[in-house]
Amino acid sequence: MFARIALAVTLALTLAQAASAQDKIEGKVISTTLTHCDFKPGGCAGHLVLDTTQAGKAAQVTVQVPLGTMIKRGKETAYLPSLNGSAVVIVLDPSKADKTAKSIEAQPSR
Repeated sequence: MFARIALAVTLALTLAQAASAQDKIEGKVISTTLTHCDFKPGGCAGHLVLDTTQAGKAAQVTVQVPLGTMIKRGKETAYLPSLNGSAVVIVLDPSKADKTAKSIEAQPSR
């Protein structure tokens, strides 16, 4: 009985870690397309193409950026067009079927 409970807890923790790892994607922004921008925090919409490595292979991933997506570079607000060439961590929206950003964190410029 105890072994089954321990196994269930271990499995649940493993699945939770795997799910959270899938909710983020990292890479370098190679292009952005702006479809709307109010130049206020969360006011830009469009998409970006991310150069990333998955399973040891380079891949390009398109991520949708809807209005309301918070984009930060350190403590500062950033705008979608300013992400070109930046290394980013994108938290994906789990409620969307496609790759849609919930938030984007760019590494500070040097």
